[in-house]
Amino acid sequence: MQIIYDVLKKGVFVEFRGVAHYLGGPFSSQREAVRAAEEHCRKLGWLEDRKH
Repeated sequence: MQIIYDVLKKGVFVEFRGVAHYLGGPFSSQREAVRAAEEHCRKLGWLEDRKH
């Protein structure tokens, strides 16, 4: 997973399992954008395949 915050447009670019996604926001901060990106990845299956 790779997350890049777009400071100018207040969006976030997410690459997860080789597929690129852009969440347009606008997000009020980088922290908020990263949280949204992580939640997006969770919906795509991030952490579900981890063994506990």
